[in-house]
Amino acid sequence: MKRRDFIKRSGALGLLGALGGLTACDLNFEYSQYDVDVPHRYRHLTKRNIDKLAQMNQNKNKFKFAFITDTHTFYNELEDAIPSINAQKDIDFVLHGGDLTLSALNKEFIWFNEIMDDLDYPFLTVIGNHDFLSNGEQIYNLSFGPNNYTFTYCGCKFVMFDNTVWERKNTLPDFDWLDKNLSKDDAKLVIPVSHIPPWNSQFKENETKLFNGILEKNKIKLSIHGHTHSYYRGKKFDNVDYLVGGDIADKTYQIVTVENDQYSIENINF
Repeated sequence: MKRRDFIKRSGALGLLGALGGLTACDLNFEYSQYDVDVPHRYRHLTKRNIDKLAQMNQNKNKFKFAFITDTHTFYNELEDAIPSINAQKDIDFVLHGGDLTLSALNKEFIWFNEIMDDLDYPFLTVIGNHDFLSNGEQIYNLSFGPNNYTFTYCGCKFVMFDNTVWERKNTLPDFDWLDKNLSKDDAKLVIPVSHIPPWNSQFKENETKLFNGILEKNKIKLSIHGHTHSYYRGKKFDNVDYLVGGDIADKTYQIVTVENDQYSIENINF
C-alpha cells in the first residue's frame, strides 16, 4: 500500500469508527498498530549519528545546522526537502523537532527513516506528542534511543528534551533533568530542543512559568521547538529567544549558524 493511500484509508477508518460504521475487520490493513519490530538498520540511530558527529572536524568556532519539524504524513514534502538540505554544502547536521509520525505506527517510522536515508548529513531528533501514540514511545526508543539526551558539537551543547504531557498520560516532563543538563559545563553555548514551546496549552500557567523560568535561570539564549505548525521567532517572555519551526508542509526549514556563543537564523524555502 502506498503511503498516501494508507493515510487516506486510516483516516477513513477513523471517521467510520466515529460514526459507528465499519469496524477494523471491514477494511484490510497491511500494517498493525502493535508492530514494534524495528529493522536493525534503523536501530540506535541517535548514537550512530552522534558517533558520526564525533568523527567530524570540531576544531572550529563556526558551524551550521538545519532545523526541520512536524513531518507527520507530509512524505512528499519531506522528500522534496532532502535535496534542498543536501545542497546546503556548509551545514554539519540536521535537527528534527519532533512529530516524525502522525499515529506512531512502526511503518510510519520506517517510512520516515527511508526518506532520511537520502540525507547527506547526520540527523538528531526529539520525540513529539504524536510519536507517543499507540506503541510509539517503544518504537522511538528502539529506533533512536532515550527520549532525553545531550550532545556537544564544536563547543555548543544541545539538550534534547522530551516535554510531551497529554499523550504521556498527562504526566509532567522531567524538568529536574532539564534543569540539571542545561548547565554549561565547558560549552560556549547551550541550546535546548524540545517539541512543545512553553506557552502551548499542554502546559498549565504555572508549568509554563516553570519551564521558561528554568531556561532563564540557566541563561539560555535560544530554545528550539516545533508542534504549533507555524513559524515563530522572538522573545515570548523576557530573555529567551524562541525559534518555533513550521511543519514541513510549509516548504520551509531553518538554517542556524552558531559562532562561539552567538547565533543567527535564516529561513530557507524549497
